[in-house]
Amino acid sequence: MYNLFIASLLLATTINANAQDVKIPAEAKSFIAAGFEPLDYITGDLNGDKKAHAILILKKPGEDSIFDTELFRPFIVLIRQADGKLKQAVRNDKAVMGRQSGGIFGDPYEGTQIFEKGFSLSFYGGSSWRWAYNYEFRWNTAKKNWFLAKESQSSFQAGNPEATMKNTEIDATELGEVPIDKFDREAGYGENKWKVKAPKTFFYDNPKLGSNPRKGLFIKGQYC
Repeated sequence: MYNLFIASLLLATTINANAQDVKIPAEAKSFIAAGFEPLDYITGDLNGDKKAHAILILKKPGEDSIFDTELFRPFIVLIRQADGKLKQAVRNDKAVMGRQSGGIFGDPYEGTQIFEKGFSLSFYGGSSWRWAYNYEFRWNTAKKNWFLAKESQSSFQAGNPEATMKNTEIDATELGEVPIDKFDREAGYGENKWKVKAPKTFFYDNPKLGSNPRKGLFIKGQYC
């Protein structure tokens, strides 16, 4: 398993290095917003219509030398029209982690994959504690949009990954209805104070329904 983590780290490094020299076809260059340059460009059938659509991810030039602020990265979905031309269908400035979010590991952007009627976004980073997130979106024909279908999380201590590894998968029934244009990679980590109404509320290591609770708990009337 340790070798698998090393391979993943090397893969992420390779992807990030290749993304610096990403090639953009002429038909997509007009979608590069002023003041940005391409980070990644991926093509494939995003909605099952057998056409070659694209995902374009942008970044600010010189990100590697900017450390005092978090720069956003536009995520753009380009859909091929009946006339054969690409058209911007989605832009989301909160979907892709910025260069400064990866800790000492560096750029957390690991890659984007397009599969049948959907796509996924992957991030990897940290320092002594490493983390990885993968967000999977699937096309909803009735609503004409891509919705978050699954979130996968992993974390481990770099010095002892096998003993400290934790994996979590959260499916759509727990995530709720989140379209790609409204998706915020940080939305699930806001700090809120909640008052316990049930007689007892337990802690869980895994948010998946049916998971086993830990011994720690809150009782009715306490805040958490």
